[in-house]
Amino acid sequence: MDTTRIAEWLTNTDGWLDPPGCETAFAPLPTKERGCCTVGIVHEHRFAFFFWGLYSLDKGLHPALVTIDSHDDTGVPSDVIPEDLDNLDIRNRIELGLFAWLRLRSLNDGHILPALYLNFFSDVYVLLNNNEDAREFRLSHTERQQKDRNGRMHKVKFYQHSEHLLRDLLPDTPVFLDIDLDFFAVDNPEAGAVLGSELLRSDAEIRSTLSIDGPLIGPLLSRIVGLTIALEPKYCGGLINSLHALDILNREFFDGTLCTHSCKWKKRANQ
Repeated sequence: MDTTRIAEWLTNTDGWLDPPGCETAFAPLPTKERGCCTVGIVHEHRFAFFFWGLYSLDKGLHPALVTIDSHDDTGVPSDVIPEDLDNLDIRNRIELGLFAWLRLRSLNDGHILPALYLNFFSDVYVLLNNNEDAREFRLSHTERQQKDRNGRMHKVKFYQHSEHLLRDLLPDTPVFLDIDLDFFAVDNPEAGAVLGSELLRSDAEIRSTLSIDGPLIGPLLSRIVGLTIALEPKYCGGLINSLHALDILNREFFDGTLCTHSCKWKKRANQ
């Protein structure tokens, strides 16, 4: 590998090389306030870190992260490597993208604690589609804390039910919403635990969860300042399932306009 030539290629990109498998869309904020909401679509969930880092450069707001996922992608303490993170130049898009690609764990379950170490978010609220017994869920998903590089502590809290998450989220807290589409996948009983065999929940259930007038997104909509969407086709039962869930999200959130020049949030039913 000619590392000198690769370094030259990267230098010549003028700083606008997005990570592989990522798509950026822009929409007005889903409020009456002026401003832009960046929508980052990523193939593998850890690349959401790239969009989180870019958003953190805007110091006007310090949102909470609300992440909706089938898996606990928080990570473990060993995922936080201060030497790596302290030396990361977040303002350099290429460096930030390469870090998400090459330095975060490729198993996609270690990008939240590093984000908190860098103070990207105030706290994190994780909604899992876990069907465990409630007591077992509380034992296996206890509240965690992460100290950032300035010494401030951040909380990570886990939920099985959206109403409990919304109850704990402080009023008027700006929200960066993160959705892993494998949240809508369920095991295929005929295939066992075979990766890629998952089935999707019914369209009606997915639409109900994602509806901007529904019990989950409705109370969050006016507070959303950014959005990341992870396709994760391997955990959705394949690319067709992943794109089908994305299509429903596109229709429920953006009236089918995602990744167009006229991208806009869908209007509420009472507007």
